[in-house]
Amino acid sequence: MNVEQFEVMISMCRFLDIQILVFDENYEQIEQIDFCFRKKMLTGFDYQEIILQMEQHLEPGVCYLYEDDMSLHYFLLRFTEEDAAAANARMFCIGPILYQPLSRRFSIELVEKMNIPVRYQQDFIEHFNRIPIVPYYDLWNRLIMFFLQQSRITIKDLRQADTDTIRTNPASDYQYLAPDMPDVALQNIEQRYQLENELLTAVTAGNMQKALEVHYQFIQYKLLPRTADPVRDRKNIMFTFNTLLRKAVELAKVHPLHIDNLSRQFAIQIETALTVEQLQSLATTMLRKYCMLVNNYSRRSYSSLVQTCMDYVDFHYSNDLSLAGLAAMCYVSPSYLSSLFKKETGTTITDYINGTRIRQSMIFLNVSQMSVGEIASRVGFSDANYFTRTFKKVLGKTPKAYRDAIWQ
Repeated sequence: MNVEQFEVMISMCRFLDIQILVFDENYEQIEQIDFCFRKKMLTGFDYQEIILQMEQHLEPGVCYLYEDDMSLHYFLLRFTEEDAAAANARMFCIGPILYQPLSRRFSIELVEKMNIPVRYQQDFIEHFNRIPIVPYYDLWNRLIMFFLQQSRITIKDLRQADTDTIRTNPASDYQYLAPDMPDVALQNIEQRYQLENELLTAVTAGNMQKALEVHYQFIQYKLLPRTADPVRDRKNIMFTFNTLLRKAVELAKVHPLHIDNLSRQFAIQIETALTVEQLQSLATTMLRKYCMLVNNYSRRSYSSLVQTCMDYVDFHYSNDLSLAGLAAMCYVSPSYLSSLFKKETGTTITDYINGTRIRQSMIFLNVSQMSVGEIASRVGFSDANYFTRTFKKVLGKTPKAYRDAIWQ
């Protein structure tokens, strides 16, 4: 057994926020197999029964695709003696997962099947809302099998198990706890709000990787539909998401004009989207663009004087700009402004002006057929030759070479 490859599979599952439990002979984590849900909901539920059923019915070296009595899916493997010694574990479990969102009709049927009292139905729904969804059944199982093969774990067979393999009490025998005891809904909502705050904090910091990681965890908590139309419902959620991201970026001291331009673009894309899939893919694009906005335009580490100068250059780069003109606008001496700007930004005002103009010229070179001379004038360079020299100094190639590389 290749333990390192097995640990890679464990890391992959946890990165995707899919639970993987590795049991030793004591099965100390057994209550986590359903996130302690049955323990919270049922009177005297005994997880030892699950252990006994697994020990009795799971053949070593055989992978089992198991669906429990709540229609949640698991991948189970009991190690052979040789693999168990290498892994220092007896078996492992991946799950619970869903292969598609829980429909309203199916949830009603499941509530009836499980005899869930009305006062606990919200807890039941919230429990399902936190279960990760893996949309591709075959692809997911093949991926797990691939990792197991790379780990050189002994695999004798792959079988589809059912609730008769690992039985708990029949649904009709479930005894629910006293009123007001379960707090599944409360805990799930608190966790969802905590993840939302972590997501917005990451965006405010411009930390794209952290924002994407937290977002993946956040979307595992599904929200109940607010409207009958799934596209309209998703659009309403995305509009709220856009607003939250906009406010997070505002905390980073990004000028409102930058924020409003991006927010308006996304509002149009949200409203014109035709499918839920388009809207879901848009969410990660929004996170990336808002984080980029923070990284490019955040002014929180600068004094108000330097902020004012940077914002003025960003919005008036095509005008005739100079250190003297900016100093006069801010009612300070050129030497004081130059010294403070260099101290806070690490660059001179002249270099900042030129850098801003070059960034804008790159946009025109990408999307327009204007000549280099026209672009130079449009971004504030009165001399096309000076524009070309400055462009090459910043990017290492001439504007023409840059454009040619794009259009090849």
